[in-house]
Amino acid sequence: MPHWLYLILVVPSVSAFIGWLTNWQAVKMIFWPAQRRFGWQGIVYAHSDKFAKNLGQIAQNELMNADEMAAKLDPDELEKAVLPVLDAEAPLLVAHAAEKIRPGAWPMVPPPMQAMIIEQVKTRARAIARELSDELRPRAAKILDVEALVAGQLSGPNVERLARLTEQIGKREFKFIEYSGAVFGLIIGFCQIAVWETMNAWWLMPIFGVIVGLCTNYLAIQMIFRPHQRTLYLGVIPYQGVFPKRQAEIARDYGETTAAEVITPRNIIELLIAGERGEELITELTKLLSHRLDEEWAKVQGLIPIPVTDAQVAEIKQTVVDRMIALTPRLRPEIEALLERQLDIKNTVEKRLAALSKPDFERLLRGVFEQDELTLIIVGGVLGGVVGAVQGALVLAGVT
Repeated sequence: MPHWLYLILVVPSVSAFIGWLTNWQAVKMIFWPAQRRFGWQGIVYAHSDKFAKNLGQIAQNELMNADEMAAKLDPDELEKAVLPVLDAEAPLLVAHAAEKIRPGAWPMVPPPMQAMIIEQVKTRARAIARELSDELRPRAAKILDVEALVAGQLSGPNVERLARLTEQIGKREFKFIEYSGAVFGLIIGFCQIAVWETMNAWWLMPIFGVIVGLCTNYLAIQMIFRPHQRTLYLGVIPYQGVFPKRQAEIARDYGETTAAEVITPRNIIELLIAGERGEELITELTKLLSHRLDEEWAKVQGLIPIPVTDAQVAEIKQTVVDRMIALTPRLRPEIEALLERQLDIKNTVEKRLAALSKPDFERLLRGVFEQDELTLIIVGGVLGGVVGAVQGALVLAGVT
């Protein structure tokens, strides 16, 4: 085989392989391994807490905060969702209260009178429920921490979701890193031929391998995110960073995933009722409901023909409070459906993410490996040098 043909076939091909290999390795190091091995852990896993918190801050500051969620809830729709359960509970609560005041008396009350009393209780219960809703919504908004919600759903035991979401958001960008490495390596490979023909030194190949590894990794990462806007280079070559160019498409995918897995009605409710937040909300509900029941008792106390002790009143009130809290599981499906309709997480996140400034939008993906970009580039250079040494041996073999 002619010397010049051998160089053209071997040098650019190996250089392209170095570019692809080093960039492929950089992508793999972002996600692998999940557990630390040989002193390295996949970047997503190693910095999951920091990255998840960063996404939580973006969600709370730019996409949707708790106050906005509370403002979106229609009190009339909320009332419609809970009324059937409250109405079904009214007869039981009335019978229980009557039994506490005068055991055995309620069954002796004529059915028409029972129905009238129950209907009055339903009317007052609806009014109380509406008042409680109006007061609890802003208080729940103060308790709900969107940043904590998002961070919790993407870190700790949920870190696999973070890795999958990151891979899904940046699927094209990561492929771009790999393939662009081969293209850049191929270009540099043709430059290598000229240098080889001039100096004819095998040790140039490892040096070029290092250059290819460093440059292809660096250029690929930069070209993913920069420039933010479409720019003409050399007056004729238009280019825009791959990630900012796909902002609308990524916003749509991110909105779907966020609504389906992260900021969901189920997760919102779980955050509100779990741990200290749940205790705080139950304390608020108990306080408000107790106050409303005291007001109602003050209105009807004079209409009761028999004496009622404070102990009886306290027991009835506690029963009502306990029963309302116990009803929460039965109300949950209706409330989740209501939240899904009215919060409209998917479209809200999509629209706001699509309108996000380019620097803020960049943080969605770049934040995951920005801290380790230099490491990825250096490792690429080392790997390129090793493969470059093999390339030099191949060229020497062809020459000799």
